[in-house]
Amino acid sequence: MMDNKRKSLMHRIQKYAFAAHECALYLDCHPENKQALEKHKRATEMMREAVSQYESLYGPLTAESAGGRDWSWVKTAWPWHREED
Repeated sequence: MMDNKRKSLMHRIQKYAFAAHECALYLDCHPENKQALEKHKRATEMMREAVSQYESLYGPLTAESAGGRDWSWVKTAWPWHREED
């Protein structure tokens, strides 16, 4: 079961990844929108910061970030597995 700090970091990663993706989709149709571009940059920065913090505490989130050195995430519950309360 994930502790609260780990859950909180994962939630931050998901929130900023969603925001960055939505901004990117908007920018596909409105590439000149400077406000959307700034929001995209900020969300991406915040996501990277949260991922870095998560990985420093709990290990890599993706095969790319593991760099072929670590496959430890397979020992934890997969995202579709429900945690027991």
